[in-house]
Amino acid sequence: MPREWGRDPFYTFMPRERNEGLGDVHAWMAKSTYTKKQFKTSLAFGYYKLPDVKQVALNKYGFPSYMQVNYEAAYSFSKALKNLGVRMLLVCKKNDGETYDNLKYVYNKVDMFQVNVMIDYNL
Repeated sequence: MPREWGRDPFYTFMPRERNEGLGDVHAWMAKSTYTKKQFKTSLAFGYYKLPDVKQVALNKYGFPSYMQVNYEAAYSFSKALKNLGVRMLLVCKKNDGETYDNLKYVYNKVDMFQVNVMIDYNL
């Protein structure tokens, strides 16, 4: 089941963050959430200290250490549209590790900004 569905057991998980295939990871995460009636917003910050990208035994995908900030806003409709909701997720990942000037350790891994707009329908 995808972790996006809220089933992940780890306390340091943030949407669009992955730590599979890694050993000796040190992760910290803080999150603040504000809810008012049908509107919910949250801000999260995470720091993920990973093994060196060249230590394949501990870091098989070559991810450098990184910091991540997520902002999420969600609105749940009422009355006739009570099962419908809309969410926006903004994700910023910044490199904080050695990449040895090799972009294969950067592309689609760190130094990125992502915008997600999702429509949820609950049965």
